[in-house]
Amino acid sequence: MKNIIPSLSKMWLKVLNLEQSLFPQLQDTFGPLSPKEERLIKILDFAEIETFVSTVQITNPPKDREEMARAFVAKSVYNFQTTRALIERLEIDKTLRMLCGWRYHTHIPSESKFSRVFDAFSRQRIASKAQDVFIEKYLSDVLFFYGSTDSTAIELREKPVKKEKCQEVKPKRKRGRPKKGEVVPAKEPTILEQQETMQTCEEMLSLISTQCDVGIKQNAKGYRHTWIGGKLHMTVVDGDIPIAAMYSSASIHDSSLAMPMIKDASSKINYLYDLQDAAYDSGIIRAYSEKQGHRPIIDINPKNSKVLKEQIALAKSEKEILQSFNLYNNSDELHYNQRSSAERVNAYLKDNFGCNKIYYRGATKIASVLAFGILSVCIHQSLKLVT
Repeated sequence: MKNIIPSLSKMWLKVLNLEQSLFPQLQDTFGPLSPKEERLIKILDFAEIETFVSTVQITNPPKDREEMARAFVAKSVYNFQTTRALIERLEIDKTLRMLCGWRYHTHIPSESKFSRVFDAFSRQRIASKAQDVFIEKYLSDVLFFYGSTDSTAIELREKPVKKEKCQEVKPKRKRGRPKKGEVVPAKEPTILEQQETMQTCEEMLSLISTQCDVGIKQNAKGYRHTWIGGKLHMTVVDGDIPIAAMYSSASIHDSSLAMPMIKDASSKINYLYDLQDAAYDSGIIRAYSEKQGHRPIIDINPKNSKVLKEQIALAKSEKEILQSFNLYNNSDELHYNQRSSAERVNAYLKDNFGCNKIYYRGATKIASVLAFGILSVCIHQSLKLVT
């Protein structure tokens, strides 16, 4: 394991330089900085989002690309839900306008140009690239305890895609032993069974749909929640720092993204425990987690065991049932309780970083909106490690 002191000290020295050198200069120019302005300055300085903007044209290159990239980070930090709200704030807020790179309000591009440029940023994945570089530079040498994986519903103002009905209706086979000479058709492999033999995240994600459709999920209180849109899957480590994030259709089961998430997070940072709820209860996922060098702590889903169903029918408590099968101990409970970090980050994104209502259409743009919010949360929470 590499020494973690250089990475954290490098982050701390950079923050110290901002607070003691840059902030006083900006205060002399603009007056006292608000806490949100200080937060934006730190996030922009660590993200270096403008370095990931690429233009194809050599002659007559497009203008305002770097400024607009910084503006989209500001949109997340200031919790603006629409680009129009961002532009209106830029026109009246001199400090924010200068931080993004525009001197006069007449230089701010139109809303249509913001939309066209955001489409290009989404295809270039500049926010995800900036986060990967930040993690590699400052967090890759740090050993974390927990990697908590969970998903959250992303509601969209978009019509769900109609799924084509299979024209071939297979006759239902009677349960029980097959007759003599009867050929039983083989079951189609599940997504998890197909991913088990794959080596890269790209191969695993090729099986995952990102189209807008209808999702149904049972919340913590036992009520079913139905929505139209997609799902955001995240792996969060200690300190509520999001490390890996993927977007899928709303109807995709959480377990289908488990192995790509573990693979992606393991390639970026070092951590010990994989914490997941009962939706990820699968022997394939447990084995894959151990293969990546982690210890899986996954809640037991009673639906996967006939014996557990019978025990539950006898009105025993879930804790007693799991103890009787040696699936529960106090140390695992203490570890599993740390899984709430993933739920907190979901709340951060929706309540404070502009991901509550998304008006863009298309999976690429939606994933990009989420990526800008995740980048901001990742840097903001990481700075708490040293400050």
